[in-house]
Amino acid sequence: MTALDAMAAAPRTGQAGRLMIMLVPVSHPDLEPIRIHENLFAIGRTEAPFDAYPPGLAADLSRRHARIFCEHGAVYFAELGSKNGSTVNGVPVRQAITTLKSGDLLGLGKTLVYRVEFDHASLQPPHTRLASLTLVPEDTATSLQPIVVTEFPFMISKADATFARYKDLEPAQVNYLSRRHAHIFLKGGALHVEDLGSTNGTFVNGTRLDEHAVALHDGDLIAFGGRHFVYRIVLAWEAVARDPTLTRIGAASAVPVADADRTTFVAAADSFLDIFCVDAAPSVPAAPDAPQAPGADPSVPHEDATAPPQGKAAAMLSGLHAALGGKGPLSMRRLRYWAAAALAVVVLLAWALLGLNRPVREVEGLLADGAYAQAAAAADAALAGDPENGRLRALGTEALLKANLPSWMASVKAGRFAQARQQLAGMRRHARHNPELAPLLDELDWITGLEAFVAQRGGAGAPVRDPGDGAGIERILKGWEEQDEAHQRAFETIAAHVPAFRDAYADALSDIRRLALARTQP
Repeated sequence: MTALDAMAAAPRTGQAGRLMIMLVPVSHPDLEPIRIHENLFAIGRTEAPFDAYPPGLAADLSRRHARIFCEHGAVYFAELGSKNGSTVNGVPVRQAITTLKSGDLLGLGKTLVYRVEFDHASLQPPHTRLASLTLVPEDTATSLQPIVVTEFPFMISKADATFARYKDLEPAQVNYLSRRHAHIFLKGGALHVEDLGSTNGTFVNGTRLDEHAVALHDGDLIAFGGRHFVYRIVLAWEAVARDPTLTRIGAASAVPVADADRTTFVAAADSFLDIFCVDAAPSVPAAPDAPQAPGADPSVPHEDATAPPQGKAAAMLSGLHAALGGKGPLSMRRLRYWAAAALAVVVLLAWALLGLNRPVREVEGLLADGAYAQAAAAADAALAGDPENGRLRALGTEALLKANLPSWMASVKAGRFAQARQQLAGMRRHARHNPELAPLLDELDWITGLEAFVAQRGGAGAPVRDPGDGAGIERILKGWEEQDEAHQRAFETIAAHVPAFRDAYADALSDIRRLALARTQP
């Protein structure tokens, strides 16, 4: 089964659906096949069914070995930096994410090998689904705001705006959170939370989570990193829509909260691709673990990593003196001489760096002021003379997308496709010196063509009118499937700069899925 067929079979929301993934044992054919109906499947020696294997068979799996997840119509394998690694078709995928296809051979650790198979599962759709999760601060005296989440997965991160907003008011408390602290996701239609190996832990009803995800229920108490970010769980359910092809992009449900003006609404899902993107091991030792349950009173938060101690100036100068061939100890006169020389070198280097980085600082300043169009123009002009400057490329990409993407999305949504194409042409003129923008603009151009085709035929789900219409559908679907990974990479980059693009991309996915269904209708 192709990724496109999987998309046609399963809702984008990722709840238990109609795509079944089966892991058929190859190395040990006496084992039962593993059938996966969920959008997220945990692999580890203490996870089912591996914990029930004969002694020693799964012993070389790590506790948090890997994850299999479905997203954007594709199936992914995420290696979480396990001790003994994993392979796909014999190729190591340590600390990486790769796409799985039907027929792939998946190796886990040193002994377990499975063949991946996709199939349609005859499952009855649920009658109800989770409409929203509200995290209500347990301590009403704090500055915390209620958080209403309507799309999943939802990642808890000190770098995300949902929690980063407290840096000024509660800087010490925010540091109890890790950059990838935990995530809340749906499994079989039920809400679960999994800690992502955070330094200061995730707690449910006072118990610190281990490597296992646990179910969340209405009224549960959940805490992230200690005693400050503590919330009471409030769940709201709704009837499933009659049209199973509809993609629900979260409009926040009516949930009773103390003060709607002080409520954070999270209506766009995070990505499993971001959640399970494993960083390389830090170059400095990690801080010791600090399991502080709600109610503890720690004075200093544990960071994700500690900074190496700085050497003293005298020791540094002595080392420099020896490295340059100096003999004997440094006298005070010679120390002052070397200090002056070192200061002069530093000043010259700083002056040179300031000159080299002036365009970068100019673009950064314009971005900080919200002058995105000016920042994009300044970055393009600077890249004309410094085309290999990676920092300028990244800033130029961010500026151009933030300056133009909202108006492009509005044009596409309103059906003004000629105007959308003119906007893209303008963006290309301002991206002549930035090759990183080319695939992103190609993606926007492709979506414009898709939505124009859908509008012209009267909707993605309309019946096939004639052979020409059918050929157009086949062309669209073939282009999508052949460039699936390119679409995904472009989406991740664009959405990282303009999160609202998630909704435009979700609309495109819905139309692709409906076109695939229309193709199969008699």
